[in-house]
Amino acid sequence: MKITKVEPILLSVPMPEEYIVRWSGGEMAVVHVVLVRVHTDEGITGLGDTYAGGFFYPSAAKGLLEHFEALLLGEDPFNVEGMYQKLWWKSQFWGRVGAAVNAISAIENALWDVKGKALGLPVWQLLGGLAHPKLLIYASGGLEKPKERTRAEMEGYVKDTFKAVKIRVSTDVKEAVEKVKFCREVLGPDVQLMVDAVMGSHPEPWSAKEAIQFARAIEPYDISWLEEPCWAADIEGYAEVRRATMIPISGGETSATIHEFKGFFEKGALDIVQPDACLSGGLLECKRVATLAAAYGVRVAPHAWGSAATVLANVHWAFTTPNVFIHEYPTWGFPLRDELLVEPLEIKDGYLYPPKGPGLGVELRKETIERYPFKGGIGADMRKG
Repeated sequence: MKITKVEPILLSVPMPEEYIVRWSGGEMAVVHVVLVRVHTDEGITGLGDTYAGGFFYPSAAKGLLEHFEALLLGEDPFNVEGMYQKLWWKSQFWGRVGAAVNAISAIENALWDVKGKALGLPVWQLLGGLAHPKLLIYASGGLEKPKERTRAEMEGYVKDTFKAVKIRVSTDVKEAVEKVKFCREVLGPDVQLMVDAVMGSHPEPWSAKEAIQFARAIEPYDISWLEEPCWAADIEGYAEVRRATMIPISGGETSATIHEFKGFFEKGALDIVQPDACLSGGLLECKRVATLAAAYGVRVAPHAWGSAATVLANVHWAFTTPNVFIHEYPTWGFPLRDELLVEPLEIKDGYLYPPKGPGLGVELRKETIERYPFKGGIGADMRKG
C-alpha cells in the first residue's frame, strides 16, 4: 500500500446564536475546520483534524498540509512512526511547535486511521490494547452565556448523569468566582466541577498573583482542577499557583511534543497534564508525554474539543494509557462532533466505552462537505479586556 494523495478539506460551520462560542479570550460565530484525508492506492483513506488550524489559521493550515504532501507520496502508510519522524525532522528549522506540529499531528492521526481500516482493527488495539475497560468523561462546556442558560446547561448535565463538568470563566476575577459558586450550587455536591481559566492563549492572561487570588477564592467549592491559570509558556507562574492552592492545577493543551511538556514536569508546575493528539504531536507523542508524566507522578486528562476526528484520535490513545483517569467530551453544540462518527459513541452513566469499529471510527461524508462550504476568513476573533 502506498500514499497517493494528502488532501486538505476546509469547512465552515455557522453556529446558531445559542451556540456561538464565547469565552474570555475570544469568540467564534463561524467555526472553521481543516481536515486532512490521506489517500492510498488501495482505495483506503484516513481522516485527521488539525484542530487549531481550523479555529485560528485555516488557509495557512491548508498550505502546510500541501507542503507535507510531497514528503509522503509513495510512502507506506503503515510506517506511522517513520512518517512522523520524517515530517518532524524536515520542519525543525521552522516548525518545532505550533502550526507545523498541528499539521503533522493531523497527518499521523489519519495514517493510524488508514492502518486500522486496512487491518480491520480499532486504533487502540494497534497501540497496545486496553488499559481501561471504560473511561470517566466530563461534559466540557460552560462558555459565556446568560445566567439562566447556564443554569439550564448545568441542570441538563445532571439529568444526563454526567459525573463531571468543566466550565470556562471570565477574566474578571469577581465574575469568575460568582460563576463557579453558581454552577456548584446548580450541579450539587456529587458532580465533579473543573474550572478552565483559558489563560494559555488569552491576549491578556492573568499573572500568577491574579491566578492565586482566584484559586483561593474558589477553594470552598470543591474544584477538581483549575486549568490554564497562566499563559501557556509561564511555567514558573504555573508552579507558583500550584504551590499556593490546594486545587490541582492542569494545563498543556497548547503545548507541542515532549520537549515542551518536559519543562512543566521538571518545575513541578502541574498535577494533571492535558496533551491533545491534534496539537501535541499525534497519538504516539501523546503516549510519550503520558509516560514522562508518570515518572513525575502527574495524571493525564486528554484535551479533545473539536470534531469527532479530534475526539476519537484522543480517545484511542487514552484507552491504552494507564495514567489517563478521565477524558474530555465537548458539549458546546458543535455538529461535527457527531456528524463525522461512523457509529455513535457508547456512553453510559458518565462513562465512555472503547470504540469497536476499525480505524479511528470517523468518516467525512459528501453531504457534510456540501453542507459546510468554506467561507474564508482567519478563524476566531480574539479580544482583549
